[in-house]
Amino acid sequence: KIAMEKIICLYRQCSAMKTYISLSGFDSSQIVSLIVKYGIEGGDCIVLIRPIEEKDPRGEQTVQAIRDLSRQIDSSIDLKIYRVNHQDFEGMVYSLKDLIEKAEGEIIVNLSGGPREIFLPFTIASIACSNKISRATNYSDIDRRLNEFVLPNISAEIEEKQRQILLDIMNNQPTNIGDIAQRLSISESTISRQVGRLVELRALCIVPKGKTKEISITLTGKLLI
Repeated sequence: KIAMEKIICLYRQCSAMKTYISLSGFDSSQIVSLIVKYGIEGGDCIVLIRPIEEKDPRGEQTVQAIRDLSRQIDSSIDLKIYRVNHQDFEGMVYSLKDLIEKAEGEIIVNLSGGPREIFLPFTIASIACSNKISRATNYSDIDRRLNEFVLPNISAEIEEKQRQILLDIMNNQPTNIGDIAQRLSISESTISRQVGRLVELRALCIVPKGKTKEISITLTGKLLI
Protein backbone atom coordinates (compact mmCIF):
# COMPACT_ATOMS: atom_id res chain seq x y z
CA LYS A 1 0.00 0.00 0.00
CA ILE A 2 1.40 3.38 -1.00
CA ALA A 3 1.41 5.92 1.82
CA MET A 4 -1.04 8.76 1.19
CA GLU A 5 1.60 11.32 2.11
CA LYS A 6 3.94 10.01 -0.57
CA ILE A 7 1.28 10.32 -3.29
CA ILE A 8 0.47 13.87 -2.25
CA CYS A 9 4.15 14.83 -2.24
CA LEU A 10 4.88 13.31 -5.64
CA TYR A 11 1.99 14.75 -7.57
CA ARG A 12 1.81 18.42 -6.76
CA GLN A 13 3.39 19.09 -10.15
CA CYS A 14 3.13 22.10 -12.47
CA SER A 15 1.76 21.07 -15.85
CA ALA A 16 -1.00 21.71 -18.36
CA MET A 17 -4.50 20.87 -17.22
CA LYS A 18 -5.32 17.17 -17.39
CA THR A 19 -8.67 15.45 -17.68
CA TYR A 20 -8.68 11.80 -16.68
CA ILE A 21 -11.62 9.80 -18.02
CA SER A 22 -11.82 6.28 -16.66
CA LEU A 23 -14.20 3.39 -16.23
CA SER A 24 -14.78 2.81 -12.54
CA GLY A 25 -15.27 -0.61 -11.03
CA PHE A 26 -14.54 -2.05 -7.60
CA ASP A 27 -10.77 -1.49 -7.65
CA SER A 28 -9.46 2.03 -7.07
CA SER A 29 -5.85 0.98 -7.79
CA GLN A 30 -6.38 1.43 -11.54
CA ILE A 31 -7.27 5.09 -11.13
CA VAL A 32 -4.57 5.65 -8.52
CA SER A 33 -2.09 4.18 -11.03
CA LEU A 34 -3.10 6.87 -13.54
CA ILE A 35 -2.41 9.59 -10.98
CA VAL A 36 0.89 8.00 -10.03
CA LYS A 37 2.02 7.69 -13.65
CA TYR A 38 1.00 11.09 -15.03
CA GLY A 39 0.58 13.32 -11.97
CA ILE A 40 -2.29 15.51 -10.88
CA GLU A 41 -2.70 18.99 -9.41
CA GLY A 42 -5.30 21.61 -8.61
CA GLY A 43 -7.56 22.43 -11.53
CA ASP A 44 -7.27 18.97 -13.09
CA CYS A 45 -10.37 16.86 -13.57
CA ILE A 46 -11.17 13.18 -12.95
CA VAL A 47 -14.25 11.73 -14.64
CA LEU A 48 -15.38 8.31 -13.44
CA ILE A 49 -17.85 6.47 -15.64
CA ARG A 50 -20.51 4.56 -13.74
CA PRO A 51 -23.92 3.00 -14.57
CA ILE A 52 -27.09 4.88 -13.68
CA GLU A 53 -28.18 2.09 -11.36
CA GLU A 54 -25.74 1.25 -8.54
CA LYS A 55 -26.56 -2.24 -7.27
CA ASP A 56 -23.27 -2.97 -5.53
CA PRO A 57 -21.95 -0.71 -2.73
CA ARG A 58 -18.37 -1.49 -3.76
CA GLY A 59 -18.76 0.84 -6.74
CA GLU A 60 -19.54 3.80 -4.49
CA GLN A 61 -16.70 2.80 -2.16
CA THR A 62 -14.28 3.11 -5.08
CA VAL A 63 -15.66 6.53 -5.97
CA GLN A 64 -15.34 7.66 -2.34
CA ALA A 65 -11.73 6.44 -2.17
CA ILE A 66 -10.80 8.52 -5.21
CA ARG A 67 -12.76 11.49 -3.85
CA ASP A 68 -10.85 11.33 -0.56
CA LEU A 69 -7.50 11.02 -2.36
CA SER A 70 -8.16 13.94 -4.70
CA ARG A 71 -9.26 16.19 -1.82
CA GLN A 72 -6.10 15.43 0.13
CA ILE A 73 -3.92 16.24 -2.88
CA ASP A 74 -5.75 19.48 -3.75
CA SER A 75 -9.30 20.51 -2.96
CA SER A 76 -9.64 22.20 -6.37
CA ILE A 77 -9.33 18.89 -8.26
CA ASP A 78 -12.69 18.36 -9.93
CA LEU A 79 -14.11 14.84 -9.51
CA LYS A 80 -17.15 14.07 -11.66
CA ILE A 81 -19.28 10.94 -11.88
CA TYR A 82 -20.61 10.39 -15.39
CA ARG A 83 -23.67 8.12 -15.43
CA VAL A 84 -24.67 6.05 -18.47
CA ASN A 85 -27.53 3.67 -19.16
CA HIS A 86 -25.86 0.26 -19.48
CA GLN A 87 -28.92 -1.10 -21.32
CA ASP A 88 -28.67 1.45 -24.17
CA PHE A 89 -25.61 0.49 -26.24
CA GLU A 90 -26.05 3.12 -28.97
CA GLY A 91 -26.91 5.80 -26.44
CA MET A 92 -23.75 5.02 -24.45
CA VAL A 93 -21.53 5.35 -27.54
CA TYR A 94 -22.95 8.76 -28.44
CA SER A 95 -22.99 9.97 -24.84
CA LEU A 96 -19.39 8.92 -24.14
CA LYS A 97 -18.20 10.37 -27.45
CA ASP A 98 -19.80 13.68 -26.44
CA LEU A 99 -18.08 13.45 -23.05
CA ILE A 100 -14.65 13.08 -24.66
CA GLU A 101 -15.25 15.81 -27.23
CA LYS A 102 -16.20 18.31 -24.52
CA ALA A 103 -13.30 17.44 -22.20
CA GLU A 104 -10.59 20.07 -21.77
CA GLY A 105 -6.81 20.02 -21.54
CA GLU A 106 -4.69 16.90 -21.96
CA ILE A 107 -7.17 14.03 -22.14
CA ILE A 108 -6.09 10.68 -20.69
CA VAL A 109 -8.50 7.75 -21.02
CA ASN A 110 -8.30 4.47 -19.17
CA LEU A 111 -9.84 1.59 -21.13
CA SER A 112 -10.05 -0.97 -18.35
CA GLY A 113 -12.06 -1.76 -15.26
CA GLY A 114 -15.73 -1.03 -14.76
CA PRO A 115 -18.75 -2.96 -16.02
CA ARG A 116 -18.23 -4.92 -19.24
CA GLU A 117 -21.46 -3.49 -20.66
CA ILE A 118 -19.84 -0.04 -20.62
CA PHE A 119 -16.33 -1.06 -21.65
CA LEU A 120 -17.10 -1.67 -25.34
CA PRO A 121 -19.10 1.55 -25.92
CA PHE A 122 -16.36 3.55 -24.15
CA THR A 123 -13.70 1.94 -26.34
CA ILE A 124 -15.66 2.72 -29.51
CA ALA A 125 -16.21 6.31 -28.39
CA SER A 126 -12.49 6.69 -27.61
CA ILE A 127 -11.43 5.39 -31.02
CA ALA A 128 -13.93 7.74 -32.67
CA CYS A 129 -12.26 10.64 -30.78
CA SER A 130 -8.67 9.38 -31.01
CA ASN A 131 -7.44 12.68 -32.47
CA LYS A 132 -8.52 14.46 -29.27
CA ILE A 133 -7.08 11.94 -26.80
CA SER A 134 -3.50 12.53 -25.63
CA ARG A 135 -2.95 9.17 -23.96
CA ALA A 136 -4.80 5.87 -23.75
CA THR A 137 -4.10 3.28 -21.08
CA ASN A 138 -5.31 -0.04 -19.81
CA TYR A 139 -4.63 -1.90 -16.58
CA SER A 140 -3.51 -5.47 -17.07
CA ASP A 141 -5.34 -8.17 -15.14
CA ILE A 142 -2.37 -10.46 -15.81
CA ASP A 143 0.65 -8.52 -14.50
CA ARG A 144 -1.21 -5.71 -12.66
CA ARG A 145 0.54 -2.98 -14.62
CA LEU A 146 -0.74 0.15 -16.32
CA ASN A 147 0.10 0.10 -20.03
CA GLU A 148 -0.01 2.99 -22.49
CA PHE A 149 -0.86 2.55 -26.17
CA VAL A 150 -1.81 4.61 -29.22
CA LEU A 151 -5.42 4.57 -30.38
CA PRO A 152 -5.86 4.18 -34.16
CA ASN A 153 -7.37 7.07 -36.12
CA ILE A 154 -9.79 5.02 -38.22
CA SER A 155 -11.97 7.99 -39.14
CA ALA A 156 -9.26 9.53 -41.33
CA GLU A 157 -9.56 9.59 -45.12
CA ILE A 158 -6.54 9.26 -47.41
CA GLU A 159 -5.87 9.92 -51.09
CA GLU A 160 -4.57 7.28 -53.50
CA LYS A 161 -1.08 8.82 -53.50
CA GLN A 162 -1.00 8.66 -49.71
CA ARG A 163 -2.09 5.04 -49.85
CA GLN A 164 0.81 4.26 -52.21
CA ILE A 165 3.22 5.91 -49.81
CA LEU A 166 1.83 3.96 -46.86
CA LEU A 167 2.16 0.69 -48.77
CA ASP A 168 5.74 1.50 -49.73
CA ILE A 169 6.68 2.37 -46.15
CA MET A 170 4.99 -0.73 -44.76
CA ASN A 171 7.03 -2.92 -47.13
CA ASN A 172 10.34 -1.10 -46.58
CA GLN A 173 10.28 0.28 -43.04
CA PRO A 174 12.12 1.90 -41.44
CA THR A 175 12.83 4.16 -44.38
CA ASN A 176 13.41 7.83 -45.24
CA ILE A 177 12.11 10.54 -47.60
CA GLY A 178 14.83 10.06 -50.20
CA ASP A 179 14.40 6.30 -50.49
CA ILE A 180 10.61 6.58 -50.74
CA ALA A 181 10.93 9.19 -53.49
CA GLN A 182 13.34 6.99 -55.44
CA ARG A 183 11.19 3.87 -55.20
CA LEU A 184 7.97 5.67 -56.19
CA SER A 185 9.57 8.05 -58.73
CA ILE A 186 8.02 11.04 -56.95
CA SER A 187 9.84 14.23 -55.97
CA GLU A 188 11.20 14.45 -52.43
CA SER A 189 9.24 17.66 -51.81
CA THR A 190 5.97 15.88 -52.64
CA ILE A 191 6.88 12.88 -50.47
CA SER A 192 7.86 15.18 -47.61
CA ARG A 193 4.57 17.05 -47.82
CA GLN A 194 2.47 13.87 -47.95
CA VAL A 195 4.44 12.24 -45.13
CA GLY A 196 3.79 15.32 -43.00
CA ARG A 197 0.06 14.98 -43.59
CA LEU A 198 0.15 11.28 -42.76
CA VAL A 199 2.01 12.01 -39.53
CA GLU A 200 -0.76 14.46 -38.58
CA LEU A 201 -3.26 11.63 -39.17
CA ARG A 202 -1.13 9.37 -36.91
CA ALA A 203 -0.65 7.01 -39.86
CA LEU A 204 3.15 7.38 -39.70
CA CYS A 205 5.72 8.03 -37.02
CA ILE A 206 9.12 9.68 -37.52
CA VAL A 207 12.09 8.95 -35.28
CA PRO A 208 15.33 10.97 -35.59
CA LYS A 209 18.38 8.75 -36.08
CA GLY A 210 21.64 10.62 -36.47
CA LYS A 211 21.40 13.03 -39.38
CA THR A 212 18.39 11.27 -40.88
CA LYS A 213 14.80 10.59 -39.82
CA GLU A 214 13.42 7.07 -39.92
CA ILE A 215 9.80 6.71 -41.02
CA SER A 216 7.61 3.80 -39.95
CA ILE A 217 3.95 2.97 -40.35
CA THR A 218 1.59 2.86 -37.34
CA LEU A 219 -1.47 0.76 -36.60
CA THR A 220 -3.58 3.63 -37.99
CA GLY A 221 -1.64 3.51 -41.27
CA LYS A 222 -2.12 -0.22 -41.61
CA LEU A 223 -5.84 0.06 -40.96
CA LEU A 224 -6.20 2.90 -43.48
CA ILE A 225 -4.55 0.76 -46.16
